[in-house]
Formats: sequence, C-alpha cells, structure tokens
Amino acid sequence: MKFQTTTDYAIRIVVYLALHSPKLFSASEAARELGMTHAYFNKIAVSLRKAGFIVSVQGPGGGYKLAKSASDITLYDIVCTIQGEIYINSCLEDDGFCTRFGTNSNLCPVHKVFGMLQENIINILKSQTIESICKMS
Repeated sequence: MKFQTTTDYAIRIVVYLALHSPKLFSASEAARELGMTHAYFNKIAVSLRKAGFIVSVQGPGGGYKLAKSASDITLYDIVCTIQGEIYINSCLEDDGFCTRFGTNSNLCPVHKVFGMLQENIINILKSQTIESICKMS
C-alpha cells in the first residue's frame, strides 16, 4: 500500500494551516510555502473543504484556515477523504473476495495476517491527530 501524492499534500496543507492557526493563507501563499502549484493546492483544498477540515474566507484579506480543531482531525480522516478506505489487499475489501478461495477468504492463512496488519495501520492513523503531528515539529 502506498499513499497517493495528493494524500501526502493534503496532510501537509492541514498541518501547515494548523501550525499557523488562526491566520488565513491565500492559496498562492500556502502553495508557495508548501512547494506545490497553485492549481494543485486548489484541487486538494476543494476536497478538504467539502470534508469540513478547512474553510475558505472570501474577499480582500481572505484565504484558508482550519474549520475545526487540529485535535479533531486524524491522519485516517484525511487519508480516507482523499483516497478512500484503506485496504492493503483486495481480500479485505467489503466483498471479501479471495483470488484463491473465492468468497471464503477466511480459509486463507495469509488473510488473517493481512487483516491484523490493516487493522494496525488504521489504528495508528486514527491515533495520530494533526495536533499531535504539529507537536512533533
């Protein structure tokens, strides 16, 4: 499993806004500081805004800021917003289809290991808030 570049940038955007909260940042200013294009920032910001993580303030002096507390946003929230639920293997998806055992993936000994691994990844992502990441800076 590999996070998409867009997911990485979305996390960077939220962390950046949290570190500088409650200051407003224009898209161009934030994009420049984060090393991404203005257009790419705006594309990601739309998804983050729709998910309720950031807000945009219109008009002169407007810009972007966090919509809620950094302690209420987890890495898991952002990952799921940008790239959907986390599945490290297709047998762990909702249909549970196993390429070897069909719909009876519980017969596969690797399935259990993958399930534990996926659960641990999700739990770690859920335990890491944007606030805790900001404190690491």
